[in-house]
Amino acid sequence: MTAYVFSFQLQLCFVKKSVLATSGAYYTMPISPGLRLVGLNTVFYYTNDRVTAPTDDNTDPAGQFSWLEGVLQQAATDNEKVFLIGHVPPGFFERYKGKSWFYPEYNRRYLQVVTRHADVIKGQFFAHQHCDSFKLFYDEEGRAVNSMLLAPAVTPWTTTLDGVGGNNPGIRLVSYNKNTGDLTDVNQYYSNLALANMQGSPLWGREYSLRETFNLSDASPASLQNLLDSFSDRSSDNFEKYYLYNSVSLDRSTCDEECKVAQLCAIKEVDYDKYADCTNAPGSGADTAQVSTLTSFSMFLLFVMAASGLSA
Repeated sequence: MTAYVFSFQLQLCFVKKSVLATSGAYYTMPISPGLRLVGLNTVFYYTNDRVTAPTDDNTDPAGQFSWLEGVLQQAATDNEKVFLIGHVPPGFFERYKGKSWFYPEYNRRYLQVVTRHADVIKGQFFAHQHCDSFKLFYDEEGRAVNSMLLAPAVTPWTTTLDGVGGNNPGIRLVSYNKNTGDLTDVNQYYSNLALANMQGSPLWGREYSLRETFNLSDASPASLQNLLDSFSDRSSDNFEKYYLYNSVSLDRSTCDEECKVAQLCAIKEVDYDKYADCTNAPGSGADTAQVSTLTSFSMFLLFVMAASGLSA
């Protein structure tokens, strides 16, 4: 934990007295009356961090989950709303089927905290993937009660994961109601690297507005659920637009059925077991691939039978 202690000491040099920082490099601070920011250190939950892997003696690295529960409970008592920010997100990477970032135990606990305090949390803002997407969180009745916006990166980067590709640089402006904390819009800006290399300098422009581009009333969980529903509507081009923006307008290829299943399931299912059910459901990419394989095998058998004079 030495690095986190050092980070904590650095924070003390810059943060205001109103900021409650911890030695685990997570913190909280008021943004405005009735609205609070909570910065989480989700690197604790990252599968690449072997030191913080869950064990019988280590189920809550640096006590962050317990601390978060306390902050959210106090916010509810004080009639405050909360924005959560972090780097590594829970759930699955939409551009690589089956790729998750959190240890399963920590993913489960994070999901429990968010759904338990969904009425207090007004927004979750994460990154790490260099891609533009979102995730939805549901109550027991299946209603979307919270959401997470995943911001792309300013840094252009091509991942080592096969087939994922890279991204154009992106930066965004999230708009919200200062009185309620409700999210009203997302304006995404980007620079076309290919064009910048041709011209010798980058040019930045607006890529899209969440409300205008997708014809939404706001950026609430309910509106994002409507957007997700439209992705399965063949008369709508919303998914094609979303998929282009997913790579910050770099990848202009077509997302096939298996690709689309990975995208939709990653948005809808943060829970690991439900994600597995989603990606393996009848009609999913996995199911389609199996049918394709069986069809190819059947055609091969018919060819062999015909060549041998055994066909009817």
